[in-house]
Amino acid sequence: MRTIAIAAVLAFAAPAAAQREGPQPCGQETETADYGPVEVGTIVVVQRHRFVGGDPNWDDRMTRFLGRIGRVTRLSGVDERGCPGVRVDVDGGRWFWRVRDVNIGAERPTVEPRGRRASEVPQRCGLTDETAIYGRIRVGAQVVLGRHRPVEGDDNWQSEMTPFVGRSARVVRLAGTDSAGCPGVNVDVDGAEWFWRARDLRVGASDDDPVGYRPGLASDHGRPVGGAAGAAPVDERIPQMCGMTDDDVDYGPIVVGAVVMLGTHRPVGGEDNWVAEMEPFVGQRAVVTHLVGVDEQGCGLAQVDIDEGVFFWRIRDMRLAAP
Repeated sequence: MRTIAIAAVLAFAAPAAAQREGPQPCGQETETADYGPVEVGTIVVVQRHRFVGGDPNWDDRMTRFLGRIGRVTRLSGVDERGCPGVRVDVDGGRWFWRVRDVNIGAERPTVEPRGRRASEVPQRCGLTDETAIYGRIRVGAQVVLGRHRPVEGDDNWQSEMTPFVGRSARVVRLAGTDSAGCPGVNVDVDGAEWFWRARDLRVGASDDDPVGYRPGLASDHGRPVGGAAGAAPVDERIPQMCGMTDDDVDYGPIVVGAVVMLGTHRPVGGEDNWVAEMEPFVGQRAVVTHLVGVDEQGCGLAQVDIDEGVFFWRIRDMRLAAP
């Protein structure tokens, strides 16, 4: 992480896909930065930053967004290497993306890491109470509550909401928009006390716990430690809780270079963040290559060498192995 004159910016490294168009020079100044055809509203595909003078300005938590299509929300000046950058909506405007490494337009030249699912509800913010879009979210709808993702640095979140993450709830009111213009709702499970952003809800009941979580029963975010019958034993040395954020995620003993045994993801609030292509790797030894923040249910994630970093693996479902 490094701070730039314009804003606090986080960034990091690796090879990038070929640039279709756009200025490549760094060594620029904020006042005269050349963004080429990129402007607010331009559609881009975010890519890994290439090194410039030995500096990629990259953070591993940006990995989850690679290959995803986003819309530019701000031209953000230059970083310490004088590379112009932008903010995009796909990550809520959190990260600084170098213009030289984004792909302009909706073409996808890279393979996107899998194991994350697209939302069923509209993701737009910047709306008003009158223009709010809720999609499938309506009064009476059953939803699974999710941790709010930041939008332009604003996550509209209180710590008291965390115990409800992953719980099934019923929408009792469409509550308009918050200060970031994100539509939200009130639900029954918290007595309609909190504003829940629609973009971070999942439509439907929790598949494995239709009556919702019961916070405080165990360390597994309200679910007894041990997993489903027949599942591999839980490694209690590894944190089991979800409902965390990128800023407070606890990886415990899982560090880059740790040797682990990969396990099938257990559902959290009905969401297992899993694809069938991950199955062949279950039970295999792997080395952790990156720690990449949390998924939509706030579960800590890592990438490993055995699948060449294609998938995101929840650390709670790994077991430490001997080196």
